[in-house]
Amino acid sequence: MSFTEKPRKSWIEENFSKRECVKFIPSSRDLHRCTPVCQVCQSLIRCCCGRLTGEHSWQESLPPASLHPGPGQDVEEDWSTELHTRASPTNAYGTVDFEDTATRVCRAKYVRVAVDSKPEVLLQLMLREWQMERPKLLLTVQGGSENFILPPKVNQAFSKGLITAALSTGAWILTDGINTGVSKYVGEAVKIFGGHDLRTRNTVGITPWGVIDNNTDLIGRDAFRPYQPLGNPLSKRACLNGFHSHFLLVDDGTLGKHGCQHGLRRKLEKHIQLQKIHPRLNQGVPVVCVVVEGGPAIVSTVLHYVSNVPPVPVFVFEGSGRAADLLAFLHKQTIDRQLDADIEEDFLIRIGDVFGIERAEATHLYTLLLQCIDHRQSITIFDSESEDQMPPDAAILTTALKGTKASAAEQLSMTLAWDRADIAQKEVLVYGQHWQVGSLEQAMLDALVMDRVSFVKLLIDNGMTMSRFLTVDRLEELYNTPQGQTHRFLHHLVEDAKQTSLPIGYHLSLIDMGLVIEYLIGGAYRSTYTRKHFRAAYSRMQEKEGRWGSSASLSKHRRGLMPTSASLQDLHFFRTAQPYKRKEQDESPERSQEITQSPSLGDASLLVSFNFNDLFVWAVLQQRQQMALFLWQHSEEALARATVACKLYRSMAVEARQSSMDDNITERFKTYSLPSSQISGPVRST
Repeated sequence: MSFTEKPRKSWIEENFSKRECVKFIPSSRDLHRCTPVCQVCQSLIRCCCGRLTGEHSWQESLPPASLHPGPGQDVEEDWSTELHTRASPTNAYGTVDFEDTATRVCRAKYVRVAVDSKPEVLLQLMLREWQMERPKLLLTVQGGSENFILPPKVNQAFSKGLITAALSTGAWILTDGINTGVSKYVGEAVKIFGGHDLRTRNTVGITPWGVIDNNTDLIGRDAFRPYQPLGNPLSKRACLNGFHSHFLLVDDGTLGKHGCQHGLRRKLEKHIQLQKIHPRLNQGVPVVCVVVEGGPAIVSTVLHYVSNVPPVPVFVFEGSGRAADLLAFLHKQTIDRQLDADIEEDFLIRIGDVFGIERAEATHLYTLLLQCIDHRQSITIFDSESEDQMPPDAAILTTALKGTKASAAEQLSMTLAWDRADIAQKEVLVYGQHWQVGSLEQAMLDALVMDRVSFVKLLIDNGMTMSRFLTVDRLEELYNTPQGQTHRFLHHLVEDAKQTSLPIGYHLSLIDMGLVIEYLIGGAYRSTYTRKHFRAAYSRMQEKEGRWGSSASLSKHRRGLMPTSASLQDLHFFRTAQPYKRKEQDESPERSQEITQSPSLGDASLLVSFNFNDLFVWAVLQQRQQMALFLWQHSEEALARATVACKLYRSMAVEARQSSMDDNITERFKTYSLPSSQISGPVRST
């Protein structure tokens, strides 16, 4: 690069802007009458953006020669971000290091963004540049921005409930990000209940750039900036809270003015709501508004959420004060009737006292509160003093679940994405629930692919029969689940077993997996998947579908075709787990004739009833130890299956070492093969 060549802009600078005022419009019309305006007056009058004349960056424009309107000038011109600010590439992004947290290292990503930034680009920043995990739930916390005191029980319920709900589901938490009010309580909750690995935090502060104390200290490109969250108590500016993980610093060109972040925050929330909760599931990300305390503006915020289409459920912590308590009172008092006249009068007086406002404004707020209550089905009141309440994290998640108005199958998918089988058991898999055909089978398939052991157990406990669920299509789909290094290693095993190279995008078949099992266990074993009758029936099916010689998945309409004869039940995995003794001619002539000629079975029958043994081997080959331990506990022949698993793991360890894979992988296989890890290993349950 030559000395005259400018450095290339980063992706953040190309996509995000800052806003700077370029026209001085006096905020006060009562100007000093010096003619011309003296230097003292000129230095003391503020622009509508909140800055003095000397604090402006005029860029190409010149500062005004006089603050007096000249002939023909419009004295009533209103300042606006669109007309009187100029966008230029952002100059503040990087990492902020909060210095006053001596016990732990607290660092956060930050970027200064224009108020009109596009939400899709913001989400791209958070997912790709900041490497945040995709949210499975969005908890947007609203409440008082000034400091207030929460009663101990309410504080405990809010802090523990919010963080437990977020950590257990993979949720994002959105706040104003400042070190006062409800945002400070969220930071304290992260500090107490968030664990020591603060790098896993997904607590995002969406904060006005112009209200941040010492915001000039954050200016720099891809900078690392120390920051002191303890501001000047006499300053009207705010400090960032040190226990947030990311900050979007919203810039509308003003200085010292709150509120510009609200519109951008709502747009971002709506955009996140449109994202998939999980790549395998079609449901969007649920959003819950959590309300703690709050001023008059919070009433309008709640009304906005509950009157949305679809509505955003609101979770109110009763006892936290002001707006939250007013909402809770009205919600409880109007369950089956309107307020009596005397209660209404007392309530109006209470509104005025709580917010310190006049009667007319109190009446207006009362009208807004009644409009909120018109959507009472979207508002949940949590009373931490009540002994009948469920745990706060479960209450928040139940609110998210019910607030989406989703079907039972969709609600099950949400709890599956969260890995909260307890919520599914109490709220979804209940007696009398209507289920569409195939929805529970799809949930079981999703649970296996997503490695949700507790959900597999829950579905089995609720009557899911593995022999009916596990078909050729589903078993092959499980083996072809992309899992990065695990999937590549399985392809490597197939190549070694078949002594050939696999093309890109090759679809593994059950016959391939049978060869792998025989290759790993040794010549003394014969897999059901490689037996003559299985291969013949499998090939006829592929030929019938026009896919001769391919290893593509079988068509969807064959998923339910399973053997109906009880005599077929002896042909399952134990023949893989025991020395090969039986031969094809062991079948009786009558049996053979039934298999090959019966028109009722036809080519669809694969002569095998898949069960826990097949799934157990899949879990072992996919290196899903917890799932394998759970499946090992089901059905019979536990010792034989444990022996097979040990042999598979040890052979895989040898293969990994010969393939020059990471030593940690080889050691993991050896650990998995130990009898103690199979017998006493932890198994997650509901």
